[in-house]
Amino acid sequence: MTHFSLHTSPMFFLEMFDNEEYDCRTPEDWLALGNAEGSPGRKPVPAKALLPADDETPSGEMYSWHVVGVLDYSKEKCQYLVQKVHQNTRQADESKNPNKKHRKGKSPGISLLVAGSKYWVPRIRLLFRAEDPLVFVERIQFALRYREHTEALIFYHLSVECMPIWPGAPSLSADSLEHMKRLVLSCNLFYGGSSELKLVMSHPEEFPHITLPQRDSECVPQTGRTVGLVHICLHLSSSM
Repeated sequence: MTHFSLHTSPMFFLEMFDNEEYDCRTPEDWLALGNAEGSPGRKPVPAKALLPADDETPSGEMYSWHVVGVLDYSKEKCQYLVQKVHQNTRQADESKNPNKKHRKGKSPGISLLVAGSKYWVPRIRLLFRAEDPLVFVERIQFALRYREHTEALIFYHLSVECMPIWPGAPSLSADSLEHMKRLVLSCNLFYGGSSELKLVMSHPEEFPHITLPQRDSECVPQTGRTVGLVHICLHLSSSM
């Protein structure tokens, strides 16, 4: 049997599967880190964000992590407003103008921060400098696994349980039908009464692109009361 590659881009955005329990602060608490005593306004909170590599084409496919300052949070969007921060050095500026004198108290080579473009980003694409990066990695891994599992189930239900048949649909060749018939007849498993599912379960190598759902394990209570036939008869006789 010929296998066809069904790998496609993810159907859903990763932020849909974000687990907020990994967060150690609320959005208000994160923004409060920019409040400095004696300062009239709130300063940007230092962080890194996954943003488009090219500001000219923000809808492009190339993304990279950038140093940003977090400015605000939108409860409607559930996103943070960030601004790119470009690092520049005084030494590089003075190489263009060697006759320029240093300011008093400033040394050559000091880093300068230049504000750049602004973006709204979800929390899953924002790493605060004040948070544990290892916990943030676990957060991303959780979302990736959750999305992969969800999309696999959706693909399973669409490809196995919901195969439409309509007039004019392309028919399979006689050899393909005969091959499928042999596979079904050779399958002695039972799972929910679906012959299509039996086919996939008995020959997983023929369907590598389909992930079967896991059956929910039955939860047995640790404590409880066993009600037998004798207890039922005694209850009925006492109520008469």
